[in-house]
Amino acid sequence: MTNYETDIRYLKVDFPLHANNVDLTVLLRGGIIMSAKKGGVYMQSVDRALSIMQLLAAVGTSDGLSLTEISDRLGLNQSTCHHLLSTLKVRRFVGQDEQTRRYRLGIKAVEVGQAAMQQVDLVRIALPHMEKLMEAVQENINLVVMDTDSVVYVAQVPCDRTVRMFTKIGERAPLHCTGVGKVLLADLPKAQRDEILSRIELPRFTAATICDRELLEQELVQVSQQGYAMDEEEREEEVTCMAAPVRDYSKEVVAALSISAPSSRLDEERQQELLPLLMATSDKVSRDLGYHK
Repeated sequence: MTNYETDIRYLKVDFPLHANNVDLTVLLRGGIIMSAKKGGVYMQSVDRALSIMQLLAAVGTSDGLSLTEISDRLGLNQSTCHHLLSTLKVRRFVGQDEQTRRYRLGIKAVEVGQAAMQQVDLVRIALPHMEKLMEAVQENINLVVMDTDSVVYVAQVPCDRTVRMFTKIGERAPLHCTGVGKVLLADLPKAQRDEILSRIELPRFTAATICDRELLEQELVQVSQQGYAMDEEEREEEVTCMAAPVRDYSKEVVAALSISAPSSRLDEERQQELLPLLMATSDKVSRDLGYHK
């Protein structure tokens, strides 16, 4: 947790930072930075840049802080601090007032924070609906978002009879051979979809994997028309997945909701049985995110 004492003469902030197997606690008190490392290796320059951003966020004033104030509070020499701030400024994570020369958080920091909040809200809103869907269908339920050229699993509700999870939270998967990936690709503007398809490879994972771009584009047209996508052993043998889009207030697809199961339990007849439940659940999540047809 983060604790703030906003007296300008005394600032104490406890920041737990996690990076793989690294656990750092940064303490700012009277301008002194103390760090404790529990295993692993961390990059000092990254740690210091993040400390600058956290300090600017903790101060919470529109006036910002001067170079001297930042360097004093973090225990950094001004040259090091200036180089870090210059890099953050170029990347627009930090802004600088042209008249006062004081620093504050930049627009990119706001964008990153908003993106993180949207994902947190997405999971928070979707999970109750995912749990109800799992109870109804007794199969694994997944929530997935696109990240550059792949998909990332951000939430899951496993069923009681699962022998093993086919994926796990935080895991990435290809776009071209997953139901969730095809749902997310199908909704993109054509120019953006073409740009992605022109640069990604279409590796084969099973005999059912679509490795031809023309065939994939035909599949995406069908996905767009029918409103859902199938992955019938395209990524992993003996695993079938059916996916539906999740939209927000902008009407854009922001995630994909899926049911995954052993192919032996998800034959064509059961697919037709579960599809309306999947579509209804994705519609409920979309409505809760502000989507209106």
